[in-house]
Amino acid sequence: MKSLKLLPLLFLSSCRASVTSLGSCPNVRGIPNFDKNRYLGSWYEYANVFEFYQIGSTCVRATYTDLGNKIGVFNEQVNSITGGYGNVKGSARPAKRSGEFIVGFDNIPFGGGGGGNTPNYRVVDTDYTSYAIVYNCNPFLGFMKKESLWLLTRAQFPSKYLVSAAYRKMDKLGLPRKDLAKTPQTKCKDLPPPGSATFQLSIESLG
Repeated sequence: MKSLKLLPLLFLSSCRASVTSLGSCPNVRGIPNFDKNRYLGSWYEYANVFEFYQIGSTCVRATYTDLGNKIGVFNEQVNSITGGYGNVKGSARPAKRSGEFIVGFDNIPFGGGGGGNTPNYRVVDTDYTSYAIVYNCNPFLGFMKKESLWLLTRAQFPSKYLVSAAYRKMDKLGLPRKDLAKTPQTKCKDLPPPGSATFQLSIESLG
């Protein structure tokens, strides 16, 4: 498997997938009574705030697994520039607030390692079965902010109704929805079935 250099990480400790603007961060927090078990499994990236390092990235999918007091994070993509399929593995540990996590990735440049001490992944809305809105915001230079935003869906090709409803929720929360870029989910023949690559990695680690 090829290592990823341009993977659009769904969990970013430094929030590099971000939009910078004037003002302070809105008071948008993780959802109360977050149910970790219902959130586990595979999610497709429908859209996120685009950054230059994501050029060529398509077919992005994240799979979350139960690691006891942490959540395993396994991100996959097909990249037309670096060539074919690639993945990266990390973990998320719960922050103090419900629905918020501190995430880092291992063995990749700027992966964040343990993720530091500040939440960088906030599930601000989800029904667990069809969509999740993930957000983060960091103050910048005292008078600016860096915002990250993702729309994740269980289905690789969600309905227009679902997407429109999620976008309305983003607008209601005051999130930078207009800065989202849709993630291509076509020509994904090199993307393995959900769960198959993570299972293979676990077998290899035992060997």
